[in-house]
Amino acid sequence: MNDKVDATKVIKRKHPEYDSLSDHWEFLYATYYGGRKWFKDNIFRYHKEGNDEFNQRLERAYRFNHSREIVDLVNKYLFRPTIERPEENVNSDLTKFLEDTRGSGKASFSIDDFMKLASRLSSMVGRSYVVIDRSGEVSGRSKSDANHVKTYAYIVLPTDVLDMAFDDSGDLVWILIREFTRDDDNPFEGSGEVSERYRLWTKEKWYLIEKPSKKSKSAKYHVTDEGDHKLGRVPVVIIDNAETDSKYSCPALIGDIAYLDRAIANYLSNLDAIIQDQTFSQLAIPAQALTPGSDAERHMVEMGTKRVFTFDGEGGTPFFLSPDPKQAQLIITVIQQVINEIYHSVGVAGERTKQDNSAGIDNSSGVAKAYDFDRVNSLLSSKAKILERAENEICEIVCLWSESDIGDYKVSYPREFDVKSLSDEIEIANDLLLISAPMEVRKEQFKSVIKKLFKASGKDKQERLMKSLETWEDSLDLSKSLLSNSRPEAESDPKSEDLESNNK
Repeated sequence: MNDKVDATKVIKRKHPEYDSLSDHWEFLYATYYGGRKWFKDNIFRYHKEGNDEFNQRLERAYRFNHSREIVDLVNKYLFRPTIERPEENVNSDLTKFLEDTRGSGKASFSIDDFMKLASRLSSMVGRSYVVIDRSGEVSGRSKSDANHVKTYAYIVLPTDVLDMAFDDSGDLVWILIREFTRDDDNPFEGSGEVSERYRLWTKEKWYLIEKPSKKSKSAKYHVTDEGDHKLGRVPVVIIDNAETDSKYSCPALIGDIAYLDRAIANYLSNLDAIIQDQTFSQLAIPAQALTPGSDAERHMVEMGTKRVFTFDGEGGTPFFLSPDPKQAQLIITVIQQVINEIYHSVGVAGERTKQDNSAGIDNSSGVAKAYDFDRVNSLLSSKAKILERAENEICEIVCLWSESDIGDYKVSYPREFDVKSLSDEIEIANDLLLISAPMEVRKEQFKSVIKKLFKASGKDKQERLMKSLETWEDSLDLSKSLLSNSRPEAESDPKSEDLESNNK
C-alpha cells in the first residue's frame, strides 16, 4: 500500500456499538481496579453541600471492592479443577508458546496464567481480544533478529478495538486495533510522550497506521509499515464472558454489579458524613447570650468545633445539633441488602458469612447453598466452554505461524465444578460401604477420590490408578473388619466370657 494514501478515514471508523459502550467499558475497568482517582470520578456531591465539606468527605471516602471480589471469586472457582492439556506428541513451537506466552524468553507466564488473565478481563468488561503475533521479519510488531523468532500473544480490551468485520460464517475478515507506544528508547533524547498508532489485521496482511511526527506539516494518518502473514485467517481470538449472539460486545459479569458497587461507596460516604456530624455536633445558642468579640463568644465557638448556630430564644438554653441516628440506620440497612443481592446474584453468597457482611446469611442452610451452587456451576460451565474453545483456537493460530501441524492436540476444560473436598469424597465412599452399595457404584465414587487425592501426581498416574479399579474385586468383609478395627473396642466383660464358654 502506498504510504502517501490518506488512512485517516480508516482509523476514524467505529463499529456500531463502540460509542455507546466505550464509557461503560472504561467505568467497569476503573471500578475493578479502584484507586483514589476512582473516588474523584464516582463520589457524588449531595444537595446543598459546600466545596469544603465535599472535598473533606472525598478525602475520607473508602470502599470494599465488591466488583473485584466477584470477578476474582469466579476466576478462582473456574481454574481450581485441573485443566487437561496433552503433554505428548506436541510440536516444539507450540510447547515453547505454552510455556512462555509472552515470548519474553522466560517461562514465567504460561498458558494457564495467560488464560486466567484473559478470563478475568472478559468478566470485567464482557469481552477480551487475544492477538497472536510473531516477532522477527515475518511480523510488523518488531524487527528483531530472524534467529530469535518467537510466537507470542497479548490481550486487547474492547476500548482499543475500534472496528471489525465478519463473514457469513462468523469469522473475522479484518480488525482495527489501537495501540499505544512511548518514545523512551533513548533516555537522553527520547521525549517520553505516549502516542497512538493503529494496526489493521486482515486474513493475509497487516498494516501499521501512524500519524506523522510534529515536525511534519501534514496532519493525516498514513500507512508507515505493512507485511504479509499469509495465515488465511485473522490472528485474533475473541473471548466472551458468556455466550452471546452480538458480534461487537458481550455483557460483563459485573455489568450491573459495578453500579451497585458505586452506590454502596456513596452510601458509605454519606454514612461517614453522618458519623462525623454525630461525633462533632454543632452548638446552637441563643443570640442574646453572646456579645460579638467577647471571650464568651470565643469559648462558645471552640466548644462548637469552630461552628456555632445562633437563634432568637428568650430564656433559651444552648444545645448541640446532630443528625438523626435513624438516618444512619436506614443507610446501613440498605447497604447490607445491596451487598447481599450482589453476591446472591452470582451464586457466591456462601463466601460471605454473617460476620463478613452482616446480611444474616444462614451458613448452615444446605438448601440455599445448593441453589447457589447450581447457579454458579452453570455460570462456570459456560465460561469453561468458551475458554476451551478460545484456547484451542489460539493453539491453532500458533501452529499456523510456525507452519507446523497441531496434530491431535486438544485442551479440555472441566464442565462440572464440584465443591466437595477430599474428606467429603472419602466420607461418601465410607457411607456406600456401610450400606453395602454395589461394587460398580463404589468404583465410580473412588474415581472422584483418586482425582482429588492424586491431583498433583499427573494425568498418567491417575489413569493407571483408574484402570486398577477395573480389576478391583469386592472386599466388603475385609473392609468391614478394617472399619471395625479402627473403632475403639469395648472392655471385655468376664461374665460374658464365662457365659460364652458354658455355651460352647
